Amino acid sequence: MTQGTKLRLFYGAVFALLGNSAAFAQAVPGLDALRVATGLTQPVFVTVPPGDYNRLFIVELTGAIKILNLQTGVISTFLSITVGTTGEQGLLGLAFDPSYATNGRFYVHYVANIGQGETRIVQYQVSANPDLADTTPATIKTLLTLAQPQTNHNGGWIGFSPRPNDDHNLYIALGDGGNGDDAGTGHHEPGGNAQWNQTLLGKMLRIHVDPASGTYTIPADNPFFGQAAPIKQEIWLLGLRNPFRDGFDRGTGRLFIGDVGQSSREEIDVQQPSNPGGGENYGWRDREGLIQNPTYATATPTPTPVPARIDPVMDFTRSVATTIIGGYVYRGKQIPALLGTYVFGDDGVKKIYTFNYNGGAFASNFQDITGQLFPTAVGGFLLGAPVAFGEDSNGEIYICDINNGAVFRIVPATPNVKITLITKAPGGLATVQGLGVPFTTVTLQSTDSLVQPFSFLSPASVSGDGTFQYIDNTPPASRFYRVVYP
Repeated sequence: MTQGTKLRLFYGAVFALLGNSAAFAQAVPGLDALRVATGLTQPVFVTVPPGDYNRLFIVELTGAIKILNLQTGVISTFLSITVGTTGEQGLLGLAFDPSYATNGRFYVHYVANIGQGETRIVQYQVSANPDLADTTPATIKTLLTLAQPQTNHNGGWIGFSPRPNDDHNLYIALGDGGNGDDAGTGHHEPGGNAQWNQTLLGKMLRIHVDPASGTYTIPADNPFFGQAAPIKQEIWLLGLRNPFRDGFDRGTGRLFIGDVGQSSREEIDVQQPSNPGGGENYGWRDREGLIQNPTYATATPTPTPVPARIDPVMDFTRSVATTIIGGYVYRGKQIPALLGTYVFGDDGVKKIYTFNYNGGAFASNFQDITGQLFPTAVGGFLLGAPVAFGEDSNGEIYICDINNGAVFRIVPATPNVKITLITKAPGGLATVQGLGVPFTTVTLQSTDSLVQPFSFLSPASVSGDGTFQYIDNTPPASRFYRVVYP
């Protein structure tokens, strides 16, 4: 339901039309892109602390984390660190501790300018000022370091899981170390780094970070838990080339992995929450997408790899995609028609895509929505290079455009503004609750009879979580309400 929606308070009954989250047979109509920040330096990721509806944290490749105040549009600097700038190095990832509200800890994933690059997973704390990080050396803790053999394929995403019984487990995406075909200096033979359990390269890692001490341990159900060095117990998934951008579906717990391909295929992989301990092998360097890597005509080992290789849920030829950028399943409030749809993109061909996935072998309903979001009409913004996606606390999806130094939010062409609930105390006041566009004002109107026109009742401010509320202190026995926006 959209602007102008009417709901009735009549004999205590409320009538509403509920949104449907089923898969759609065609592209979701009525989408647009709203530019929420510009003037940034190579934005590569956005995220928020749990429960923070007022701010968006923007990661810049060059080493800064900026805060966008979603209410005022003001941008400030939260943290600046020195990072490597060669190849694909830089500040790549940011994750807030699930207990950030009480412990103030957050984690960054960056590559330092040491040798060919040194990947670092570092823990920071917020200062007494909630808009500034604490840079006192004693408060900074490095959890992991890893020397890179080349300056590309660093991965970069980090994130905490929304899955039940997975509390405070931090997931870390690492590429195979660079070069081509997972081969050459610093690449294990036979099989490459991504297939070798004695290196962290080419893997998804999983560690448990204690919310009180900030130290990390290995979850007991990790696939190599308890095995002696040099086997790496942090490994959770194997066989990845460059999982640069990934994300959990906050609704189902599925982990979607955007794995950038070599020269034949691009792929989206999924790790299912039904196997929380991981151990899946996604095939690189033997396989690229659904095909055998042309460089290696015979799989290693042969004929049946153990563990079995996991197929991607979506495989793209290079004529369709050249640098896949993983995204998120939409779980927001503003676009009911998009619910349950996976939104992702391609940095090379400069496109935004969607598909639907129900847990089976393959995704369906692949759609190109670039033209909807970025029309060429006068006044529209053209998309530069979508290098990352992110979510805010409402589940709305954002796009980082590294070329244009901008961040966009996917929005409905017609805002989703509606009354969601009306309650009346016996013989007393009525409470009208609804959903609107955060940080805007809606107008409540009412009438005591549908044969009479609606008249102005009151403005209501929409909070950061998208909700509004109005208290009608003297309602009659029956009253009709509607909300109008803008």
